[in-house]
Amino acid sequence: MKNIGCKIKLGTILAGIIDVITIGQGKYLSSWIAMKLGYASCKCCEREEWLNRLTCKSFDGKCNGVKLW
Repeated sequence: MKNIGCKIKLGTILAGIIDVITIGQGKYLSSWIAMKLGYASCKCCEREEWLNRLTCKSFDGKCNGVKLW
């Protein structure tokens, strides 16, 4: 059972669905909205990493190295 969770990453699946719905512009749109609301970042990568850790405790997405702007 433990191996199935690491193969099915909830955050990655959700990010893929968002990319399909927004035609690949999901991170751009969420960053734009976050800036308009006064936030420095949309926290997309952190959210994806958190969701992936729900299904795979050992997941390390290394979001700290990812910068969108």
